[in-house]
Amino acid sequence: MKSCSAFLVLLWLTSASAQPAAPVATPIFARSTYHDDKSHTESVVDKTTNELTQATYNAGGALISKKHYLLNEQGLPTQGHIYDGRGNLVARAQVYFDEFRRAKEMRSFNLQGQCYQQVIYEYGSDGKAKPPKVINVNPSATPSIKPGVIDFTQTTAPPGQAMPQQVPNTAPQAAPAPPQKKSFFGRLFGKKDKP
Repeated sequence: MKSCSAFLVLLWLTSASAQPAAPVATPIFARSTYHDDKSHTESVVDKTTNELTQATYNAGGALISKKHYLLNEQGLPTQGHIYDGRGNLVARAQVYFDEFRRAKEMRSFNLQGQCYQQVIYEYGSDGKAKPPKVINVNPSATPSIKPGVIDFTQTTAPPGQAMPQQVPNTAPQAAPAPPQKKSFFGRLFGKKDKP
């Protein structure tokens, strides 16, 4: 009887190990998009590194451009680099979000820091995204849009408000008063002056 029960346990273990394991969710997603001019874009999202890579090829299969974006926790691009077909860095992109964490605007900057393209994202009252508006900007025209650095250590007025001007003091300055002599008890119990 012992050998029969041992045989059944062995048979059960082999049948349990022979069952296929549950499929492991892959953290990489890929998609190809074909355009009207017979070019196509291959997009790859890697959830382990939160990165999006897009490579665009012309009708002959030659690489035209490559974009590499960092993604936030919702999977939306936050910033990225744009390369030409030879792998040279030609631009940078920055995405701005609204108070609901939806993409509000994406700006593309050339290597001189001048904005050459804006993509404006708008949403309806129901929250659904409207078609984005693309605005191409001539970087050589002035004024240009440039990324700004915010210095939180300086006191500045909010946008649209003027800072109060400091009026220079033109009154004549009085001569400094001579130092006061310490009283007897101040000299006796006070701190000693260092030479």
